[in-house]
Amino acid sequence: MEQIRDFADPEDRDRLLYILETSLEVLKPSQFFAWTQGPLQGLLPHEIVICGMAEAPGQELRLRYFTATRYFKPEHFEAACNPRHGLVTRIIRHWSRMRSPCLVPTPADACTCDVEWAEQLHRLELRSMAAHGVPAAGGGVHAWFGLFRVGEPDLRTAHYLELLTPCMAAAYARVVSSANGSAAEAAQLNHILSRRELQVLELVRDGLSNAEIGERLALSAMTAKNHVQNIRNKLGVRTRGQAVAEALRLGLIPPGRIET
Repeated sequence: MEQIRDFADPEDRDRLLYILETSLEVLKPSQFFAWTQGPLQGLLPHEIVICGMAEAPGQELRLRYFTATRYFKPEHFEAACNPRHGLVTRIIRHWSRMRSPCLVPTPADACTCDVEWAEQLHRLELRSMAAHGVPAAGGGVHAWFGLFRVGEPDLRTAHYLELLTPCMAAAYARVVSSANGSAAEAAQLNHILSRRELQVLELVRDGLSNAEIGERLALSAMTAKNHVQNIRNKLGVRTRGQAVAEALRLGLIPPGRIET
C-alpha cells in the first residue's frame, strides 16, 4: 500500500480535508445525498450509492439507496438487494470474507471479484462499482457502502475508499439516528402532500418525464412540472431523485414492482 500513498497529491489532500470537514454537517438523508454528490465526488466520483448499516449489534444491514441518475429505479434496487440471491447481497458477503475494497471492473493487483458481477451490474443499471465496509466490533458487518457508475476504478479509488469509508459510516450513522422520528414526519407529510402530488411522485419514481406524467394524469407538462417543484419544496430536497429517495425512506410511496 506504500506506493498508493503517492497518489495523495496536494490537491487531493485538500479535497480529502474538505470532504472530512463537510461530512460533519450531514444529519439528514437529503444532506447525505448532497454531500455524496458534492464534496465526495472530488475523490470518489459516482452516480449511485447503496448504503447498508446494522442499526443495532447483531442485526442485519438495512439497505437504502441514493441516485443521481433516472435510469436506476426502485425495481433495480429491489432486485440487487434480494436477501437470497441479489447481487448486492452477494457482494456484501464477499466483502465480509475479504475485508478489502471490491472494484468492478477489477484493476490489476486489486481484490479479484466474481466475473459475473460486471454483467449483472450492467443489467441492473449499476454499470461499475467501488465498494467497501466497516466490520462490526463483535464480528460481522457494521456498515457497507457501494458506489456505482464510478467509471474505471483503479488502485487510487481503492485507496481513497479505504480512507473515506469510516467517514461515510459516521455521517450515515447520524442520518440513521435522525430517522427515529421518521414515522411522525411521514404522517405529517402525508397530510401536507396532496393526493395528486403523491400520484405525481409515484410516476417520478417510475422514471417518467414531466410530459409523460402529464399525459398519464391528463395534465399539461407545465402543471406536472409545477407539481414536481412543489413536492421538492415540501420534502426539502433539490432534485427529483432526492424526492423519490426521501419519499421511499418516509414510506410516502411504495417501492416499484419488479417486472418478471
